[in-house]
Amino acid sequence: MKTIKRVELLFDTGTVELLPAVKPSGYITAVGKINGAKAYCSAINPDEMPTSVFDGLQHHLDFMEAILKDPAPFVMIMDTPAYHSTASKSPFPPDADRLLASKNGIGKWYKLHSELSGKVPQITVICAKMGASLTFPPMLCDVAVMLKDAGMSLGRPDVVEKIVGEKVDYSRLGGAEMHASISGSIDKVAETDEDAFAFVRNYLSFFKDNSMRESFAENSVSSEKFSDLIPTDSNIAFDMHKIVANLADTGKFIELRANFAKELITGFAHINGQPTGIIANNSAVRGGIFFPETCRKNTRFISICNAFGIPIVFIADSAGFMVGSVVEQAGIIKEASLMMQTIANAKIAKLSVALRRDYTAGVYAMSGGGIGNDTFIALPTATISIYGQAVAEKLSEGGTSEEECENRRKMLSAAQDPRRYLEKGLIDEIIEPNNLKLRISQFLSDMKVENRATHTPITLV
Repeated sequence: MKTIKRVELLFDTGTVELLPAVKPSGYITAVGKINGAKAYCSAINPDEMPTSVFDGLQHHLDFMEAILKDPAPFVMIMDTPAYHSTASKSPFPPDADRLLASKNGIGKWYKLHSELSGKVPQITVICAKMGASLTFPPMLCDVAVMLKDAGMSLGRPDVVEKIVGEKVDYSRLGGAEMHASISGSIDKVAETDEDAFAFVRNYLSFFKDNSMRESFAENSVSSEKFSDLIPTDSNIAFDMHKIVANLADTGKFIELRANFAKELITGFAHINGQPTGIIANNSAVRGGIFFPETCRKNTRFISICNAFGIPIVFIADSAGFMVGSVVEQAGIIKEASLMMQTIANAKIAKLSVALRRDYTAGVYAMSGGGIGNDTFIALPTATISIYGQAVAEKLSEGGTSEEECENRRKMLSAAQDPRRYLEKGLIDEIIEPNNLKLRISQFLSDMKVENRATHTPITLV
């Protein structure tokens, strides 16, 4: 698809204003409206050979500097530059010395993304196979969408083979599916251009000014009751997407990193018209347990919500953190600590819901306890505990003292009845399952008057 057509797909019909460069730059820059709100776009144009690669970059950099002065969401469209003879072979770019070392070179491009981080939503659409210096700008954005036949890798296959002697298929090295499911570098694999830009427009609908937010019906399209969706036996895994869909107005939910660390669901929904971040454990995948990559996924999403003042509802159903040499070597303590620091320092409104299992430090990973929340509630059947019963029994094998047995009995007895937590002031409220959306709506309404946007840089993990 031609670059100009992609730009037109992005903006509301009839609102695009192109901002041409004095000389051919290799970029199309534009301002317009997305969902009625002002937004910017800069797109690499593979059909335009710049008079000078370095001079052409200045047009793009000047455009980004202008966004800093008049902030609004920024969408970047990445494609193969015209000076690349083929996407499968690494080029020797012209103006290499200035691009590398000048204060107005590629480094400034990275700097401007970093300065914009948290100030405006930044989202990129990757439409071709990107390599070397062109891989970093997309990853400096908050969210990345990649067409299914596109990709990115620091070294293209020819470089990898010649430098380290590895022959590797491109899909395994830098393909879209790999980045969506293994590296976690992209949020969405798009089948078509239309699919990609629909996702961008939907994503940006959660970042409109309060005055432009739409009203939605209170109830979702589903007639199913929450009590029918949640298994009474906490040992039975279930797909948390069903709960999320029933919370969202009209059942619509935009999920980020949906194919990465799938034991945790992160994304946005409107709840009674209020843009809301939702973080939910998904026991249908790896038991909903936290791994190092789960922590990174949580951290990044929380930092996006915190930067732009979007409240978060945490829906807890997890046995806590994975243990063992594999996760220790992968840095689970470090990743979990960064996640907890991010939760504790987030200024946004946070509601923690103990849905079923809320065990060990997983309580804090879902913003419960003293880590930092505005409200901590539980369903009547929720279990909040250091250990679940099965794990507690395993740990007791081989003999325990009478005192330890009594401590275990008291822990499990209290954990299995959240009313005891309520009596002690450890949680704020117990909510019947079918009143859950109403209670969440009330929480969001109470917090709506507070603008807690911090505009701090996004934590890019």
